[in-house]
Amino acid sequence: MAEFFLEWSLEKREAWSIKKEARFRELAASSLMDMKTPGLDRLRSWLDQRTNSIGRAAVTNAPRLNAESMIDGIRYNGWFQTVVIGDECARPKPDPCPYLDACEVLHVTSEQCIVFEDSPSGATAGIRAGCYVVGITSSQDEAVLREAGCHLVIQDFEDEKLWELLDGLGL
Repeated sequence: MAEFFLEWSLEKREAWSIKKEARFRELAASSLMDMKTPGLDRLRSWLDQRTNSIGRAAVTNAPRLNAESMIDGIRYNGWFQTVVIGDECARPKPDPCPYLDACEVLHVTSEQCIVFEDSPSGATAGIRAGCYVVGITSSQDEAVLREAGCHLVIQDFEDEKLWELLDGLGL
């Protein structure tokens, strides 16, 4: 941010950043339910029916307050067994560290994990961790996610390709 506000002191830049993030959370809170990816609740129900065998982690490079605000905004607070924040790890995405940390908390190997990602850096992190990565084209073109290494690319959680994958797991 220093390159944009050269005349501002470090203290002023940090204060502005804190206010900006708080404003983001305030604005996002009122619209997150309307912006939820189609089929997410269907996936949640499918996972909840198998709750004893499938762990759940949210892994993000977003600041913790933003991540928690978004999870609360879609009414998923308490649903994830862990929330892993990239900046709280030894290295953030695209390094595999955040996904490997989530695996450790969930007591699973990365090969047992399916990662849902909408960013190239997140997809790269999941691939490098050894997870099966499903790219979601909510903010990226399919080609970008495929180039990042995604095993499967879907439009949203209603995509039949996803449900064929999940049905094939035999869970």
